[in-house]
Amino acid sequence: MTSTHSHQQPQGMSRRGVLGAIATGLVASTALGGQAYGAPPACPPAESAGERVRQHLRALDAVAARHGGDRAAGRPGFEHSARYVERRLHAAGLRTRRQPFGYPRTDFVRDTVEQIRPQRREVIHFPAHGLAASPDGGHIGELVVPRDPFGDAADSWEGIDARAKVALLQLRPNTLRGARQERRTGCHTGDGPSGHQRIADDQTAMARRALVHARAADVSAVLFYLDQFDFLIGLFFDAPGDTGLPPAAAVFSSAATALRQDMDAGGATVRVDLELQERQVDTFNVLTVPPDITAPRHLFGAHLDSVPAGPGIDDNASGSALLLDLALSPTARAGRRAQFCWWGGEEDGMRGSRHFVATEPLKLVRGYFNSDMVAAPNYVISVYGDGPQRHYTDHLAAIGLPWLEGPVDGMSDQVPFLEAGIPVAGIDTVNSAPARLKDDHEAAIFGGVAGQPFDPQHHAPGDTLSNISTTALGICTTASHAALRATTR
Repeated sequence: MTSTHSHQQPQGMSRRGVLGAIATGLVASTALGGQAYGAPPACPPAESAGERVRQHLRALDAVAARHGGDRAAGRPGFEHSARYVERRLHAAGLRTRRQPFGYPRTDFVRDTVEQIRPQRREVIHFPAHGLAASPDGGHIGELVVPRDPFGDAADSWEGIDARAKVALLQLRPNTLRGARQERRTGCHTGDGPSGHQRIADDQTAMARRALVHARAADVSAVLFYLDQFDFLIGLFFDAPGDTGLPPAAAVFSSAATALRQDMDAGGATVRVDLELQERQVDTFNVLTVPPDITAPRHLFGAHLDSVPAGPGIDDNASGSALLLDLALSPTARAGRRAQFCWWGGEEDGMRGSRHFVATEPLKLVRGYFNSDMVAAPNYVISVYGDGPQRHYTDHLAAIGLPWLEGPVDGMSDQVPFLEAGIPVAGIDTVNSAPARLKDDHEAAIFGGVAGQPFDPQHHAPGDTLSNISTTALGICTTASHAALRATTR
C-alpha cells in the first residue's frame, strides 16, 4: 500500500456488518490475527482458501530472500516475482504481456528520526527532498527552538546556542492555502492521520529561509511541523545550494507537541539519520491478455512490488497471491469478462496503475477491483468502493461476517481508476491505515489485540511469511471469488 503516513480512523461498520455481527454472536479472540468469529460455517472454506493462496506467498517470500530481501520495482526481487506469476499463468494456458514504463525514484537509504531522551520512541516523519544527507550514523542532538517558532527571520537564532543541535520549527499555516499541487503517493507508508502530502511552493520557500538561518546557527538538522495539523508536509528542494542545507523532515503536530513538552520538562534529545538517493526506475506491469479483447470486462488488480526496506509479504504479496488464485480459478478461465493486472511501482506513487490508465483504452472497462494488504496479522476486514463493493459485502453478509467501510480514495491502485471515472471497489485488512492502532471496538468485532497496529511490520524487514493471518487471507479470498463470479456470469 502506498505509503503516506496515514492513520485514518475507521468509518464504522456498515449496517449489514452490524447485523451480521449480531446474527453470528461474535466471540473476540485475544490472539493476534486469531479467529474473530467464533466458528461460523463459512470459516473452514475461508481458511482453506487462505492456505491455498499461502502457497504463492511462500514462493514470493523465497524470491525476496534470494534477491536482496525485497521485491521493489526495478530490483531483482520484482523481476523474479513477475516471473513466478507469469510461469503459473502460462502453465495454466493463459497469455500475458508486460507493459513497461519508467520513472525517477527517491530511495530512502537511511530514514530514521527517533527521540532517545527522556524516553525512546520513533517519530513518524517525511524526509525533505534535495537537502544534505546526515553524517554516517546520523546525528544525535538536543532539541532546540529559536526565538520565534518559525526560524525564518534573520534574528531568529540571536542569543541562542544552537550548535550541533536539532531545531524544531513551525511552518506558517497560511502558506498551505497557496498549495499548487497535492501529491498522492502509493500504499500505506508510515502512518499518521491523513493520506495526503500537500506541497506549497511558498511553504517550501519559507522552509528554505528557515534552513539558511539554521545553517548559519550551526544547527545539524531540522524538524518541521504545521501547528494543529496531523498530516505530513512534503518539502521538495531543488534550487542551487539546497544540497548544502541541513537535513530536514516534516513531523506531525502531535509529535511536535510531545517533543515540546519533554523539552519544557528538562530537555529532549533526538537522533536524525537521513539520506535520500535519486535513481531511475525501469519496471513494468504484468497483464493477462483476455481471450476476446473486444469484449467489455472488469479489471482485477494488485501491486506486485514491495518497498526496498523489506519483502512485503502482507504489503503486497498477499494481494498479488490472491489475484493469482483468482486468475487460475475455473470461474476466470471459463469466462471472457475479466482481466488481471499485477502493478509495478505502486509504492512509488501508484506508478503502474497510473501508467495503465494513461495509456490503455478504458472504454471497455466496466469496473476495477483492488486487492492490497489482505492478510494483516492484527486484521480488520475493510471494504471500499463507489458501487461495485456490493459484490464483496453481499457475500460477507450472506455468510454472517462483519466488515468496516473503508475510504474509497485510500492510497492504493484504485485511485487512478476512480479519478478516471471507472467504478471501483476493493478489500483490505487495514482500513487503508496499516500502522494505525486497533481500537477496543474493532478488537471486540474482529479479535486481535487492541492498542497494536493492524500490521506491526508494515514497510519493514519483518513483513515476511510469519507476518500474515491465514484467516484474514481466506476471508478476503473467498469474498474476492464471490466478486469475480458476480462480474463474470
